[in-house]
Amino acid sequence: MKRSRSRPRCIREVSRGPGWCRLSCWQPISSLSLVFLLPCLLWLCSCDAPAKPADALEPLQRGTAHVDVTETLDGDPTDINICRLILERGFSLHGFQLVGREEAQYLVEGTLTCDYFQDLTFDFQGASQHLEHQYHGKFEGRLICRDDDRVQELSFPEPLMNGRTVLEMARRDIRRRSATIISETMLRGPILGEPEIRGLIDALTDSLDGRFHNQVMEQITAYQERAVPYLIETLRDDRPVRLEGDYPGFPELEPDELKVYHIADLALREILDRDSGLDPLSSDDYIQRVRTGWQWMWEDLQEVPESLRIHKSERQQKASPESKP
Repeated sequence: MKRSRSRPRCIREVSRGPGWCRLSCWQPISSLSLVFLLPCLLWLCSCDAPAKPADALEPLQRGTAHVDVTETLDGDPTDINICRLILERGFSLHGFQLVGREEAQYLVEGTLTCDYFQDLTFDFQGASQHLEHQYHGKFEGRLICRDDDRVQELSFPEPLMNGRTVLEMARRDIRRRSATIISETMLRGPILGEPEIRGLIDALTDSLDGRFHNQVMEQITAYQERAVPYLIETLRDDRPVRLEGDYPGFPELEPDELKVYHIADLALREILDRDSGLDPLSSDDYIQRVRTGWQWMWEDLQEVPESLRIHKSERQQKASPESKP
């Protein structure tokens, strides 16, 4: 099947102030037009929090939380507790207010221990070549819901191993990877998880589901701001959409051309009333910028604490054409 580029897409004009491109009627975006949209996206990334009218979404509020996690590296406490920062960021993005230990409805407690495992080498004909420094990450901890005394174990059943060629990067990455796994396990688990939303996202890849992908997207958007953190995660889901349906401006698409992240982007447009300009013809570079733009917008709308987000002064630099994704 051939793609039709003859029909322009008409999108309602955004009226919520600065923060994203205001577009009323435009053609599907190819990599050639990236240069024209890039200033708009950079504007999004560098601007202050958008002005919100009376009908704008309020920050998502799901409760209060506290993180009491210690972190050691090669037997010593770390100067910066990466595990705590990543867990606190996850809580903030999912609508939990960070408070003191005694006030929190949800408490994460535990210890992350990262220790040097080995210098992995490749030995050949009597010569030894360094490959990477490998670290083990061990976590013992749990999530406690104080309202009903539910407990979710977050401990690693086996030590997590991670390696990098440079020692400093190996030390940093074992902590980041361990903390990310802990955060994802917590936010997708039986206490804090939203299985209905995740189920709808997974349904997009089920060819036997029977619905159109437009119907699934409408059901996702019905959750409004509760779906946003999951949709932002889904912007990295490049599985092909297996359901039939219509994508705005593209009446005919090749098999496997429509990805799950395209539907996530459409849902975010509906919920947050912004238009990213992403479509099935967008370049990989533009897809990365859109992911970053949505994330920064949600940080602003969610009022994530400054210590847990990328500083606004760094945003334009990180989104510039010279920067690497």
